[in-house]
Amino acid sequence: MTEPRLIVEVRWGKLAGTKAAIPPGGSLVVGRTDLSDLVVPHDTELSGSHFELSWSEGVCALRDLESLSGTKVGGEAVREAQVPHGGWIHAGETDFMVYVEGRTPPKKKELDAAEAAGERARLDAAHEALKFLRQKAEEAPLYAVVDGARDNRILAVLREHLERQQSLYDGLQGEVIEDIAPYLVGPMLPDSGLLERLAMEGWGKRWGIWCTSDEKFVEVRRHWRRFLMVDLEESGERVYFRFYDPGVLRVFWGTCDTAQLTALSEDLTGLFVESKEGAVVALPLVQGAGDA
Repeated sequence: MTEPRLIVEVRWGKLAGTKAAIPPGGSLVVGRTDLSDLVVPHDTELSGSHFELSWSEGVCALRDLESLSGTKVGGEAVREAQVPHGGWIHAGETDFMVYVEGRTPPKKKELDAAEAAGERARLDAAHEALKFLRQKAEEAPLYAVVDGARDNRILAVLREHLERQQSLYDGLQGEVIEDIAPYLVGPMLPDSGLLERLAMEGWGKRWGIWCTSDEKFVEVRRHWRRFLMVDLEESGERVYFRFYDPGVLRVFWGTCDTAQLTALSEDLTGLFVESKEGAVVALPLVQGAGDA
């Protein structure tokens, strides 16, 4: 069995969601300049090489590199320390989190006969969806928008894989609803372990929607952020729009006019949701805004 890597994530600020991986027996230097492996250039409180993490035999060890402002682990100033899975590091004005790749196993529960049959059908559909999504990932960068509120398993899965993920909400609001926010994830390659986990665990459970785009992560996130709030036609009331629920988006798509479809299709080359029966539905994009 392949040993897991250690994943280091920048939590807030301009580089929020940026990740780096440390292989077993490896190390990573974090700091403000190119002398470091993980560089946070905008944080003027970071030293050029601020701290080092090493990953060996399941232990993450931190060493402060005689930084000017010091390093904290779990809120406590340290020179050397072990950092646990899910551990919090503060250096300069930047927060980092540390996770062991794939650490949290899928949930297991006892199923009765009917539930077991339903789960087998869901897994069959998930296998087909995974093959489809892998093919799409070969054709163009593949992203997902997942609903952190759907299952508390989701955020653990995202954090324990190397692909970038970031809440669609910014600032204080993003911090307050961190555990239940929608997240953009990607891009995912065809052999991505995260792609497999999201498809096999979440397909048929309305975990989220999938899209392809040739745009960079920041632009895809900007695109989807535009639809977090919408105005109701009759009352003009501004409400949250859960477009990342595949059931909602699938129905909404059929009610849209050309202008709405153009806006939703912009910057995308493909958009995919699950049907009630678990089949893959490719929503038709407007010509000129993306590939139909």
